[in-house]
Amino acid sequence: MKFSYAIGSILFALSFLVFPSCAGELTLTDDEKAFLTDMEDMGIPMLYQIPEAMNIGVYHGRDTAISDIATSKTEELKTFSDKISGYTLGTETSVLRDSWLDAEQILKTDLEQYGTLVSGCGSCVSTMNAMYPVLTQSAGKVNKDLIRFYEKNQIPL
Repeated sequence: MKFSYAIGSILFALSFLVFPSCAGELTLTDDEKAFLTDMEDMGIPMLYQIPEAMNIGVYHGRDTAISDIATSKTEELKTFSDKISGYTLGTETSVLRDSWLDAEQILKTDLEQYGTLVSGCGSCVSTMNAMYPVLTQSAGKVNKDLIRFYEKNQIPL
């Protein structure tokens, strides 16, 4: 009786050593690996860099800075969105893409409004002050979603 209990305990303990990756590790496809790399290298930084560029354009930009930033950053968003939309992703990974696309939609909408602002204008500065925290919160949410994805699926960084 004690012997079978000991063997059962040993087998139970060994199962964690032999099969540790079964507990939640996700096997990624090549598209998913490429998507995650793009998110780390381009997507997440873009979500922070665009609001910063917008902020600088309002406070320190020359006459055409705001319209130039609005145009170029809108193009960057579209290019990246088109790229990640082309990946075939599994259910769990597509949730990350959806999170990014939600943040992209907020940025895109604000960039449209941003393109109408005038550098140094009081109400324009106020508008940018209202936009900026929302945009950075949105970027932070996507960043947290990515970190949770890596943790949940035991994917090494």
